Amino acid sequence: MLKKRLLLAVIIVVPMTLYMLSLIISGEVNFRTLATMAPGPGHAESSIPSYSLTQSNGNTWTEDSLQGKVVIASFFFTSCPSICPAMNFHLKAVHDRMSAYKDVVFVSYTVDPLHDTPAVLANYKSELGVGDSDKWTFLTGDRELIYDMATAYYLAASQDSSAEGGYSHSQSAVLIDWEGVMRTRIQDDGNPLGAYDVSEAYLVDELIDDVRVLVKEYRKVKMHIN
Repeated sequence: MLKKRLLLAVIIVVPMTLYMLSLIISGEVNFRTLATMAPGPGHAESSIPSYSLTQSNGNTWTEDSLQGKVVIASFFFTSCPSICPAMNFHLKAVHDRMSAYKDVVFVSYTVDPLHDTPAVLANYKSELGVGDSDKWTFLTGDRELIYDMATAYYLAASQDSSAEGGYSHSQSAVLIDWEGVMRTRIQDDGNPLGAYDVSEAYLVDELIDDVRVLVKEYRKVKMHIN
């Protein structure tokens, strides 16, 4: 009788345990989602519905280039003597940890496009250790357009003679979903975080966690579409 009870328990408990584990892994029991911010550049409702910039390889980059991707966007310049080296060092750590996520891409816009030509960006990308990566794009182009894009992302970017290197910009990254809409976590105080200051180790970890949340959400969307 005891053996039958044990067998029955195994038959019931083991499949249920495996099912719950699969739900946890797939995110089905994780109901956490990210808050929706404003549409970013390239979105139909954005103040910048269309644009054209140039990649480090010389190819053209438009609003269509980010469709169907989870995007980590940031602003920098190659000759930056202050925050950029640490900022991109931390972003590279995120890039390396996200290497298996096919839907995740990184986009960095230079705030000094007069100096940061495609060739300069290509060299910078190589020295950063991501020269062969197709997941991280460095962009240059019209300066005012790039500054307007930073504003659309609620970030700062400007020419500033009082700043080190002559330019001022945010040391934060923003998270964009596959429809071009900014997304972010809700903090303990109930307010949206907005941008992720990648100079802060704990915010880098939060960024990685939130990217994973968006990837799970996007995979569910794609499953329903298919």
